Amino acid sequence: MNARNACSIAFAALALLPACRSSNDAASGPVPVRVAVRTVAPAAAGREFAYSGTIVESESLPQSFAVSGTVTAVHVDEGDAVAKGALLAELDGSTSRQALEMAQAVEKQAEDAFARLSRMYKNGNLPEIKYVEVETGLQKAKAAAAIAGKNVADCRLYATAAGYVGKRSIEPGMIALPNMASITIVRIDKVFARVPVPENDIALIRKGDPAVVRIGALEGREYEGRVEDIGVVADVLAHSYKVRIAVANPDRALKPGMVCTAGLSRAARVSGVVVPNEAVLVDETGRRYVYVLDAAGARAAVRAVKLGELLQSGVRVVEGLAAGETIVVSGQHKLVDGAAVQVVER
Repeated sequence: MNARNACSIAFAALALLPACRSSNDAASGPVPVRVAVRTVAPAAAGREFAYSGTIVESESLPQSFAVSGTVTAVHVDEGDAVAKGALLAELDGSTSRQALEMAQAVEKQAEDAFARLSRMYKNGNLPEIKYVEVETGLQKAKAAAAIAGKNVADCRLYATAAGYVGKRSIEPGMIALPNMASITIVRIDKVFARVPVPENDIALIRKGDPAVVRIGALEGREYEGRVEDIGVVADVLAHSYKVRIAVANPDRALKPGMVCTAGLSRAARVSGVVVPNEAVLVDETGRRYVYVLDAAGARAAVRAVKLGELLQSGVRVVEGLAAGETIVVSGQHKLVDGAAVQVVER
């Protein structure tokens, strides 16, 4: 074979190579798009509304003296646990004790006079009007002694209920005034998460609805609770209503004043199915659609859908999908109608 023939054969072989490569590519077909999919679930999840609020005590019991006087001793500090009947504070009772002694002396004198004049009255030696006068004097003396005795007792302040000292407003040497709270006892075996609920949401809240109360100061610790009270008068400026969520507090870890986040849930079953928000696409005409896998799981087809409201777990689809179908939730932006897919995550 001469050199000219050899060159012709080489050029012919090179010319055939692109044709062979193009033929092999056509046989292999398009490369499937790698996608993640999810099975469509019924829209049966409840809705959750999250609000910020504050922990408050279940009861606040102000303790006050019934008489005025100088404080001589305070036996509790803020945060102390107290039992019912425990001595909280004392006033200077010297004046009251002296008044009691005077009243008791007058009472004793009246009793003696009444005893002597009673015998005279029975013997007919005393007019009845005089007898009534002496008897009335004795009753007045007894009442005065009882009042003086109560004033002495009122110089000591006792707890009317068990709980914790939430606030102490008196110190030794101060003048305590009647009916002014000197010490406040709070009960925190049960506490309330008090949250403001906007007027647009208040109609969705019901007494007895479950709630989850999260406490940032306790490293996000969660407590279960239930709605116990719903306010009926709105805040004029904030246009919100006060809602109280009862929470058990057996270890007393929840303290009044702690900031909390309350998640209020309503177990309301709705029709349709729920899909992740990212699975829904919009075309140039504003139509919403998703990609649905065929039975073999090899191809994805466009499916128009009609959406409802946002739920806690996604968006509700009211038309276009049925529970149990498989939709594309990742990689859908690379697809066209009827595209081949490879499922890499389910």
